Amino acid sequence: MNIFARSATQQDLDVLIVLESEARSSLTEFRGGDRLALAVPEIGQNWSATLIDESVYVLVGGIDLVVMGFMLVRITNRLPTVEQVFVTRDVRNLGVGDALVVQALAWAKQNNFDALDAFALPGDRETKNLYERSGLVARLITVTKKLN
Repeated sequence: MNIFARSATQQDLDVLIVLESEARSSLTEFRGGDRLALAVPEIGQNWSATLIDESVYVLVGGIDLVVMGFMLVRITNRLPTVEQVFVTRDVRNLGVGDALVVQALAWAKQNNFDALDAFALPGDRETKNLYERSGLVARLITVTKKLN
């Protein structure tokens, strides 16, 4: 079993569309998922343009050359932030997510960024654990109360 993570290419467009759709469907499982869905617009059919956008770094990961996960990092004011990370449920805990995070950290260091931020929703223990295994720790918790 060969686990990999690499920069996404135009050949990954179809799988990125499918994986993002699956990821966005899972947002409803967690508190705040609806707000994150609004804050991070769906890319959908626009992955081709996203892959050439210099303010975005997209990775794919998987096993034995089969792509089973992705990560999207957006750079704003010299701060790269993981906006989306998703690994197909069937292969979670096999190291695909870890490979994506390791690759993103290596890329951030290579590009002389001071830090790498990432989003995790409340209750999404798998994502929080994924980040913590690689040394990413909470630095800000946002709380809210719906008024309407």
